[in-house]
Amino acid sequence: MRVMKIMLLTSVALLGCEGEGNETANKNTTTNATAGIPATIFMANRPANVKNLVEVKKNAKVGDQVTFLARIGGRAKPFVEEHAIFVVADPSLESCDLLADEDHCPVPWDYCCENGTLLRNGMATIRIIGKDGRALGVNAKGAGGLQASKFIIVQSTVSNRNDNGLFIVDADRIWVGDKPTYGAPRKGSM
Repeated sequence: MRVMKIMLLTSVALLGCEGEGNETANKNTTTNATAGIPATIFMANRPANVKNLVEVKKNAKVGDQVTFLARIGGRAKPFVEEHAIFVVADPSLESCDLLADEDHCPVPWDYCCENGTLLRNGMATIRIIGKDGRALGVNAKGAGGLQASKFIIVQSTVSNRNDNGLFIVDADRIWVGDKPTYGAPRKGSM
């Protein structure tokens, strides 16, 4: 039941721009991720020649080792509060901050302006697991620079997937980039 709840929480994309889940409101409720997530999971150097999430997701099977580029987001609250679990979206998808120069959406990382089918097919759930095979009991937000909208590269193992868009990977290593900007959609990915 607990696994199903986590899978449901992390695989459902919230559509529609809404004010809840903004960075400022979440700051006070975030557990200190750096205390529970080993620094060794984070890479200082960006791996070369990495495919986008959607390309990797097409053919990946449970147990496969995969590496892909994505952006943290896809829902208003991409980080699960008490577990090292978060959602990412393919870099080809457009978040609201890439659609206009002005700040017209309070939660641009929820991809509320993107097509729902494309979003479902272009999302993944990332878990940082402990030696017991379970997600670490700490919010991953902030650890190693993890933040909504940032590019990341994840070297991982596929732990679950289905034909309805569910794609869960257990991270072995993570490279954290920066955020893109309007007019420079790949800024932060290198």
